[in-house]
Amino acid sequence: MEKARVLIVDDQEGVRQLLQETCLLLGYEAMTAKSGLEALDLVQKHNFQIALVDMKMPGLNGLSTTERLLATGKHLNIIVMSGFCDGESEISELSSHLEIAAVMKKPFDLEELKVVLEKNISK
Repeated sequence: MEKARVLIVDDQEGVRQLLQETCLLLGYEAMTAKSGLEALDLVQKHNFQIALVDMKMPGLNGLSTTERLLATGKHLNIIVMSGFCDGESEISELSSHLEIAAVMKKPFDLEELKVVLEKNISK
């Protein structure tokens, strides 16, 4: 069986490295992008099952990146990462507006990441 492929989109190198290492340890293939534009380029070249997208990035922010990733027409479960969500209502609003699979509030623990990835790989 082919390994599921995860795209990690975050402008912070340390976050990208940690998430990539975690995904690899969990048995997934993982590629990283430091910007929304780089992510869009990678999605055109590779098939990903999940994209982990940071909301706060310079240039093309997480919202715009997510909208453009969804517009590619590729089957891609998008998990938004944000340190700026205020409570459940904002998370629900983001989820319904963006048609995303999940919102993870930073900082999150690696067990939470594992559960969210497993849940959304099979969708």
